[in-house]
Amino acid sequence: MYGEKGKAVRVEVVIYTGKEGKSSQGCPIAKWVIRRGSEEEKLLCLVRKRAGHHCQNAVVVILILAWEGIPRLVADTLYQELTETLCKYGSPTSRRCALNEDRTCACQGLDPETCGTSFSFGCSWSMYFNGCKFARSKFPRKFRLLGDDPAEEGKLESNLQSLASDLAPVYKKLAPEAFQNQVVQEHMGIDCRLGLKEGKPFSGVTACVDFCAHAHKDTHNMNNGSTVVCTLTKEDNRAVRNTPEDEQLHVLPLYKISETDEFGSVEAQQAKMETGALQVLSAFPREVRLLAEPVKSARKRK
Repeated sequence: MYGEKGKAVRVEVVIYTGKEGKSSQGCPIAKWVIRRGSEEEKLLCLVRKRAGHHCQNAVVVILILAWEGIPRLVADTLYQELTETLCKYGSPTSRRCALNEDRTCACQGLDPETCGTSFSFGCSWSMYFNGCKFARSKFPRKFRLLGDDPAEEGKLESNLQSLASDLAPVYKKLAPEAFQNQVVQEHMGIDCRLGLKEGKPFSGVTACVDFCAHAHKDTHNMNNGSTVVCTLTKEDNRAVRNTPEDEQLHVLPLYKISETDEFGSVEAQQAKMETGALQVLSAFPREVRLLAEPVKSARKRK
């Protein structure tokens, strides 16, 4: 797997604009949608040319997408169990990227029972300890849920530990240098790592359910590592070349799609638009919801 060639590997050229694409309210918006072209397509690579460079590093890969990153049965089971557990017992994490700059949007929804939410599990760096946030915990609950339900926390931990184990070898094949950078010192903090086998690049999980993340920069990511995103789609969004009525998109706000394909052909790029592999949106219908007053930060609420 992933020794792929020919039509199994798709390359799309994107152009760095340096200007964030967003709605008038400062929220994420899509103008082009890249969709899987066929069952035959296994990998998608987004590349960009570096302005003023003519060396061997003039073109860089900014994203590698495996359309079937984990087995279908595993993905479907995870979707069912995680949505059930998180919606019933999850303890939401307050994140600044949930709101626009003015803190007035309602992108997550207005009903706290059904709104989009982000959950954090595993270890992460703490400014208070200058180390793991569980550094002084005798009995750390890295998969903490609301209330005290060890059975549900154990089930969640089992699912996320197994997912980390499944994703690690995929990550190693697709981005070996980044993977190696993240595991080279895993033995020094083995209790903080996720996974059931040796070669554990991950320490934490952010689980999002219908969450709309506004443009942001993660400040504690490892240099020369990668962020691995695993998308679990709902039932009506699992078929190739099927455009569901309701879907979430991963937005790259500082890029636009190239007018030509990787070989410089305008006609070939136009053909992708005709088949639906590349969708150009002339309008982005959405319901604009604004709050009467800005949401107070967690510090001010206290």
